[in-house]
Amino acid sequence: MRRRALAVWALGACVDAQCAETCQTCKSASSTDCKTCRDGYVLIDGDLDGVGACEPRSVDWDFNAGACRSSLGDHVGMASDLEGCWTLCSELYGANLKAIDLDSNNWCTCQDACECMDPGNGGGYYVMTSLEFANGLPAACETDETRLVCEGTCPDGSSPECCDIDGDCEDGDDDWCCGDDYLCSNDSSEWAASRGGKLCCVLDTIKWGATGTWCKSELDHLVGLAATLEDCWTFCVEAHPDGLAAVDLNDRGECFCQDACACLDAQDGFEGQLMTAASVSALPDACNTHLPADVVDGDDGDDKTTRRAVQVLVFAMAATVVVCCCFAAAVLAAAARVVYRRDLRKPRAEAAPRATAVEWPSVPPEAVVVL
Repeated sequence: MRRRALAVWALGACVDAQCAETCQTCKSASSTDCKTCRDGYVLIDGDLDGVGACEPRSVDWDFNAGACRSSLGDHVGMASDLEGCWTLCSELYGANLKAIDLDSNNWCTCQDACECMDPGNGGGYYVMTSLEFANGLPAACETDETRLVCEGTCPDGSSPECCDIDGDCEDGDDDWCCGDDYLCSNDSSEWAASRGGKLCCVLDTIKWGATGTWCKSELDHLVGLAATLEDCWTFCVEAHPDGLAAVDLNDRGECFCQDACACLDAQDGFEGQLMTAASVSALPDACNTHLPADVVDGDDGDDKTTRRAVQVLVFAMAATVVVCCCFAAAVLAAAARVVYRRDLRKPRAEAAPRATAVEWPSVPPEAVVVL
């Protein structure tokens, strides 16, 4: 038995030359059948013996402080795990996919490169890359030099001291102290107020807070995740330095940039916070859910939606009247036909004799009296 097995192995041993041209490796050492792998996996034959195994096309780096950054940065939706996120992105970008990022809210982002590791909103990310990054992830992204940095000023005119938690007041989240008093912070106005201070850099914005609505515009760009409205505004300014009108941050931490605030929408189902440019001094009305928000007649303020509804109602009423009239006419015509047919079925009465010429009685001549 053993001798037969050796003979079979000798005749059917799988080597690269015996595989089909399109086959990388065989199923086993005793088979020349081509081994195939499902999507997302690739055949690896490290020792070149003609027998390989299916290995994933990607490397799971598990949880990291940063996410891969690239010019793509496509937020494709929610995924339950890294494999699901990789599948979503693979279907969209195929071989161009180089990395994916899955944040703590299960938001999946596709990348066509992994230039550096971006700390993002500081919440950490699950990262998966293609095999070309198997030797390691790139270094952290450099701090944006254009990030908003402001210096605090003491009430008495003296110079404040840096009291930032990381000891660096030039990194954009600077905290300044005057003596033992906390002066200001760039983290957020709420954070500064909770410490008895104020916001160092006053943005030219109006914070409307938790309105439960968001400004509707053609842009509506999901730029990423943000911890605060101020962070959301900063991200949108970086992405759209010209023409930014509003930002909205929903309860999932998703930050959206808007280039207008034509109306307020609440159709996404998420409780949102809203911040606008100072030029938007008053919030607009709620959006019409049936027609675009720009259908208001500037001459008389009449809502075109209302006019359209009235027109439809009038048309429906007119159509109803026409249908009723046609129905009534049809009923009358049918009734007339029934009466006519009933008259035709009745027996006719005998006709009266026709009138004839009057016959005068014959009178004898002697009876005629001449006057």
